[in-house]
Amino acid sequence: MRILPLLLTVAVVSPAFAGPLHLKGGQKSEDKLRQFVISDAKLKARLDDAVKRESAFVAEARESLRDAVADTGAEDIAAEAAKTTGEKRKAVLEALPGMKAVSGPVCATLADCASPAMSMEVADARNLSDSIRVMVRPWMALQQARGSEIEVAPAEGNGDAALTVALKGVAIHPLILNVSPHLLGGFTVWYDQPQVCAAVFAHERAAALAAAK
Repeated sequence: MRILPLLLTVAVVSPAFAGPLHLKGGQKSEDKLRQFVISDAKLKARLDDAVKRESAFVAEARESLRDAVADTGAEDIAAEAAKTTGEKRKAVLEALPGMKAVSGPVCATLADCASPAMSMEVADARNLSDSIRVMVRPWMALQQARGSEIEVAPAEGNGDAALTVALKGVAIHPLILNVSPHLLGGFTVWYDQPQVCAAVFAHERAAALAAAK
C-alpha cells in the first residue's frame, strides 16, 4: 500500500524526460522545449556543472584579473567583476570586451531566419536556459518548414557539451550544443563545427523555401 505514493513522489521530484524530445515547431513545441530546458534533470546537471566551473574559474583568477586584462584597458572593470554578484555583476561583465550578450534572430518562421546564431555570449547563468532555446529554435523552424522534426536530448560524457539536436531526414550527425564557462565569468553557448552547421542550414532552408512557393 505504501509503494504507489512513493513512486508518485519520485515522479514529481525527478522531472527527467523519458528519452529524447521530439519537436515539430509551433507553439506547442515551443512550450515543450521551454519545459524541457528548465526541467530535464540530466540537462540541469550539465548546466549546474558549467556554473560550478565558472565560479571556480572566477575564484582562481581573482588575484590575477588585472594582469589578465591589462592589454584591454579594462582593469578596473575586471576588478569590480570579481567583487560583485547578481544583477550588478551581470552589468559589469557585459562591459568587458566581447562579453555583451548577442541577441540571436527570433526565427519564429524559417523566412525570418536567414542566418542562425552559431554562438552566443551569456553573462549570467540565469539566462542559460533562454539562450539554449534561442540556439535551438532556428533548427525547429527549419524542420517545421520541411514537414519534419528535431530530436533534442542531454549530451553524454564529460566536457562542455550540454545538448544534442538531431535533424530527422537531414544528412548530418546530431548537432552538439556546448556551454563553456569563461575565466572572468559568463559563458559561451556554441555549436560544434559551426561552418558545417551554417552550410547545412543554408542549403536546407533554400530548398524548403523554394518548395513552399
